[in-house]
Amino acid sequence: MKKLMSIMLIFAVILSALPQTLKADSLPMIEVRLVNYLGNTSSITVVFNGDYTLTNGIKVSKGTEAIMSIINSTLKLATKSGQVLMEKETSISATPVQTDGNLAINDRGYYGSFQFVMEKDTKSNNIYIRPINKVDVETYLRGVVPQEMPALWSMEALKAQTVAARTYALKHKNDANMVDTIAKQVYGGIVGIHPRSDTAIQQTSGMVLKYNNSLIDAVFSASNGGKTEVNSNVWGGTALPYFVVAEDAFDFNPATKDKFPWAIQLKQQQLPESLDLNDANSWWVTQKEADADNQVLKNMKTWLKNEGYINDVNTVKIMKISKLELNVSSLSSGGRVSKGNVNIDYLVKTNEKAIEKKTLVLNDTAASRIRAMVGIDKMPSYLVDVSKVETGSIYIQGRGNGHGVGLSQYGARNRADAGQSYQQILQFYFPASTLVKEYSGVANSLQENTTVKKDTEVPVTPSQDKNNTEAPVKIAVPAKKDTAAPVISTFKASSDYKKNISKLSMKINKSGKMTIAIKDSKGKIISTLAKNKTVKSGTLIFDWNISKVGNGTYTAEMTAENADGFKKTIMQKFSIQKPAKEKKGSVKATVLNMREKATTASKVVTRLKNKQTVVILAQRGSWYKVKYGSKTGYVSAKYITVSK
Repeated sequence: MKKLMSIMLIFAVILSALPQTLKADSLPMIEVRLVNYLGNTSSITVVFNGDYTLTNGIKVSKGTEAIMSIINSTLKLATKSGQVLMEKETSISATPVQTDGNLAINDRGYYGSFQFVMEKDTKSNNIYIRPINKVDVETYLRGVVPQEMPALWSMEALKAQTVAARTYALKHKNDANMVDTIAKQVYGGIVGIHPRSDTAIQQTSGMVLKYNNSLIDAVFSASNGGKTEVNSNVWGGTALPYFVVAEDAFDFNPATKDKFPWAIQLKQQQLPESLDLNDANSWWVTQKEADADNQVLKNMKTWLKNEGYINDVNTVKIMKISKLELNVSSLSSGGRVSKGNVNIDYLVKTNEKAIEKKTLVLNDTAASRIRAMVGIDKMPSYLVDVSKVETGSIYIQGRGNGHGVGLSQYGARNRADAGQSYQQILQFYFPASTLVKEYSGVANSLQENTTVKKDTEVPVTPSQDKNNTEAPVKIAVPAKKDTAAPVISTFKASSDYKKNISKLSMKINKSGKMTIAIKDSKGKIISTLAKNKTVKSGTLIFDWNISKVGNGTYTAEMTAENADGFKKTIMQKFSIQKPAKEKKGSVKATVLNMREKATTASKVVTRLKNKQTVVILAQRGSWYKVKYGSKTGYVSAKYITVSK
């Protein structure tokens, strides 16, 4: 308790020395490269939601819709009606006339000014458009905090997250690779801005964490699994004094009370050793790995491609995983793995028939490399409790979500729910740091000259003219705004695969405007079902044509906005699982025995005749498992012609 009182006294002394309030245009600025939601593209749509000035001095009025594209390795900006605003440029800038103006890029709005540049992919040599958003830090935080922490969590947790995010932003604002992804901080622009996170930002305006008068590297992760970690154990380098290893009793899932357990399970033998590697064409399509549908196996193939071991994930199959292990006998001071071993046999198809068998061996390799291979979403932390092989299967189990250094977001939530202040929360996760008010000021985006709704006329006490005659006077009072955004609930996705239609239904509690975008697993928008569509309260149903999309997990990003512009965005994941197309084959023998098992010694189920059609269910070595009428069994693959 004495230690806590001392800490609070230090904080109180620091906070008493308030700095001079800065004007809005004097707030620290940050430049963010927009990658996360945009991806790599050579053409983007730009909507000017406010008056803007371009590099060449041209004024673009509010409501203008334009397309920016790359033509002959230069940038071109033209309105949708065809009017060229700028062309043959290496970069184009756009500056808002008023601070409340925003620019929508591919339907996602951002405050601040922009510079559009061309960016070359060093691997493919393709050239893409890269927007760079320049915005004051407080406005930037409006787009970061609700993306990094749910806005409905306790206010003290939101404040702790805000201070950490502000400190991190100021520490890294001059980084060349300051992007809007988890590599730095997820920045969503206007989408997702929430009144509660705005409150946390305003109530901690300018508050940062320092050590020896320098900004600290205020990193954070979702969950430390119950134990904090030091930076040097994760990223190497010198251990920083404001990170320590400590048990965190408040880091747990409030719903289940567990420490966010996770697990990886894979069979060692993925393909039969009996496969004829000299006749790949006879089994390559039908023979699947034992864990073909396991995302970890898919991630391994993607990693092999990204690392240059293969050229195409569709031409590789994992045959055997002899080793996939993490060294749990040699842990960091924070109890985390740092090394591991990998031994994988994989097959690469070089042409119609030829197969090349290769082996990947990584001995005493960094755990971070193994995590990248299996997927950071499948191995969310380095806090590994079990790594073993048992009865031909690989088991890896751990807990936590993230690197475990610095602030734990779930830990902050639970501490706030238990009554701790944001100062106490920050003191636990960054114990040697000092909380300092660096500046004061409100986000530029909140310095709005908004147009109010139609005024209501309210009579007041009449004034008197020079003759003491009462003159009726009316004063315009702004209409009260509805600050509660519509609430979207009861989301459901149901698909009719015969009609190739997926119906998305949801409920909305009040009238307003709806925007619905469908994103793929990489976060790229692949379809927009509604854009600012006026809707009434009740159940809404939207149809999505799925004829050109594959199986997988998709995200519906739904934004509901009321008449006063207050909006709320939710995201719901759903799956598309189209049934596999039936594969058929034709008998090419006078008589072909269908047997119970894939061996000539097995009992004959029935006898097939020449040119009879069978349904191919699977392949086992040189045998097909087939169905004919109500009979199911195995036939020699060499006597079946697969239908194209």
